[in-house]
Amino acid sequence: MLSFDLNHAFAPGESTPDDVVQAFFRAFMPDFYFVNTPISRMRRHLQIIRRLPEAPLILDFHQPDGAHFTELTLCAPDDAQPGLLSKIAGALAHMKIEVHTAWIHTLFDPHDMESGRRIALDTLVLSESSLGQSRPLSAKTRERVARTLKPILKQQSGMSALLIKLSRRAPPLKIEELSATAHGNGLCRIVLRAGDDLTVLFRVTRALAMLKIDIAHAQISTPETLVDDVFFVRRAGGAPLENAEIASLLFALRETLQKDTLENKVGESTHG
Repeated sequence: MLSFDLNHAFAPGESTPDDVVQAFFRAFMPDFYFVNTPISRMRRHLQIIRRLPEAPLILDFHQPDGAHFTELTLCAPDDAQPGLLSKIAGALAHMKIEVHTAWIHTLFDPHDMESGRRIALDTLVLSESSLGQSRPLSAKTRERVARTLKPILKQQSGMSALLIKLSRRAPPLKIEELSATAHGNGLCRIVLRAGDDLTVLFRVTRALAMLKIDIAHAQISTPETLVDDVFFVRRAGGAPLENAEIASLLFALRETLQKDTLENKVGESTHG
């Protein structure tokens, strides 16, 4: 049960008190959301969620003053089948857009909790390269990103051929750490540290989708030349992962990623 009045949180205007904003997200978000999300971003997220009944698909670009990146927040109905995030990551990699940091969340639709519908609320910190330097997304690039992602979020674009091509030309994945532990509430915590390239997020999320694993929450970061990712996952459809299943999941994930690496090596030798 929610411990506060939703109508208070959804009241129009900018005067919602900070404690009401925080209490709203406490009902839906894990602890790391509050560690990494300033109140200004929480307010932007709340404004986006308020718009859902009238605009069920929202792409919100935010350009902080003086920043060398663009913050993109996506809000849309969650796909019933795992794989939505892999399609988004694949599309961005195809456009050569760098994902520096991302916070991925799936939550029940606050406007109709009893329906069981889930929405994706993802915030990605992006940049593009110009003359070898990172810069915020230009207006033209933002338009291109929106034009590409909207059909994906509406589940109108499978992108199968594009993603297969992308995975085949990706370099071998250099895994430094891959572990999985029980986290509680039926979730499993997966930690991945690997060498950075544009396709890592796509390949890992694609592997999880292939294993019918749903990402409930995730924190993605790329410090220097590494990818440092944490995923909180469950089975497709929301079924919890039992402790006894975690070892087999980790083995299957490693095998899937290794198979991807071996296929890339074969492709390199074939086309060399």
